Amino acid sequence: MKNLVIIAAGGCGREVLQWAKDINEKENRWNIRGFIDDNPNALNGLKCDAPVLSSIDDYPIGEDDEFVCCIGNSKVRKQVVEKLKAKGAVFVTLIHPNAIVADSCTLGEGTIVYPFALISDNAVLGDQCIINMYSSVAHDSVLGEYCTISAHCDITGMCTLGDRVFMGTTSNMVPSSRIGDDVYICAGSTVMGRVRAGMKVMGNPAKIVKF
Repeated sequence: MKNLVIIAAGGCGREVLQWAKDINEKENRWNIRGFIDDNPNALNGLKCDAPVLSSIDDYPIGEDDEFVCCIGNSKVRKQVVEKLKAKGAVFVTLIHPNAIVADSCTLGEGTIVYPFALISDNAVLGDQCIINMYSSVAHDSVLGEYCTISAHCDITGMCTLGDRVFMGTTSNMVPSSRIGDDVYICAGSTVMGRVRAGMKVMGNPAKIVKF
């Protein structure tokens, strides 16, 4: 049996701990070791039955270890994943049993799919994406690497997202929309058409706003 090590003991990491337990109830897949986090007190005052094992840099990677990265910030997630992969870390794709994932879709390494998410026909997700609960990626849509899709988002058919895109809660994209790398979509916004790389957009229809 492989060991599961969760990177970051924040809200996302603690949620993923529960999703890993839910997976174990179905197939007994992992020995869940706990978290690695640069804050040794990350779990203080919280109800949690998994420990903080060490800082990220100090964790000794074992040959049976598998990792999942739960850092919400896409750029930081990328930095941490690349650092650990250079040391030999293996990242696992984690799909909650209550998610709906089409047989024809493609999920990248390290991607996390929350409960009640939907990944539809021939959708393609890059490495290290996070798809939160009740969000959907419709048919033929393509997401780049390290995208973070918050809860209750709707990516409709034939959309294209670049790398490191963040979609805030309840935001959505109309069919065939195109957005570039490092786009930030504010909560509740509707993307209609194209958004250039590096932009922050808000509203319905979503318009560019200053940082």
